[in-house]
Amino acid sequence: MEGKMSKLVCVSNILDDFFKEDKITKLQELQEKMEIEFVSDNKKYLSFSFDKQLPLKDFPKGLFPFFNRGVAKVTSFCDYIIFSEHNNSLFILLIELKKGNDNVTKQLNAGKCFAEYIVSTLNRVYDLNIVPEIRQISIRQRHIKPKQKQKEVEYENNFHTFCNSKFWLKKYLK
Repeated sequence: MEGKMSKLVCVSNILDDFFKEDKITKLQELQEKMEIEFVSDNKKYLSFSFDKQLPLKDFPKGLFPFFNRGVAKVTSFCDYIIFSEHNNSLFILLIELKKGNDNVTKQLNAGKCFAEYIVSTLNRVYDLNIVPEIRQISIRQRHIKPKQKQKEVEYENNFHTFCNSKFWLKKYLK
C-alpha cells in the first residue's frame, strides 16, 4: 500500500465525495419515513449512500447510466454501504431499512455486487489483495426495540436481522 494508507483511506480515495459521509448520526430511509440512531463510538467508518437527490447536470442519465432502466430492479440498491476497519480487516456492512414485509434480499445482493466491485477496484488500483468481511443487515420498523438492553449481533450466512434500539457500529465488526 502506498505508505501506510489504511484500507478505509484507500476506499475513500476511489469513491466520489458526493455519495460518502464520515459523520452520520442516523440511518434513514426517507421514502419509508424511517430512521434509527447510528452510534460510531469513535470508530472510523465511511458511509456510502445512493439515496440522494442527484443534480441533473452531473447525473443526466441517473445514477447508473449504463443500465437499461426498463428492466425491473436493475437500479434497485440497499440504503447504506458502510466501510470500517477492525483488527486490520475491512468490514463492509450492507444495510436495508424497510417498514413493511417487502423482501430485502435483492437490494442487499445488489449492494454486495457493488461492494465486491469496489474491493476489486481497490485491489487493482493499490495492488492489494483485500478480502473483506461483507455483512448484510436488514432493519425493519417492527424489529426496532426502543429502550432495551442491546442484544448481541449474530450472523447467519453473513446476514443479520436488526432487533435493537440503536445501531452500534462496533457490534457489527466481528
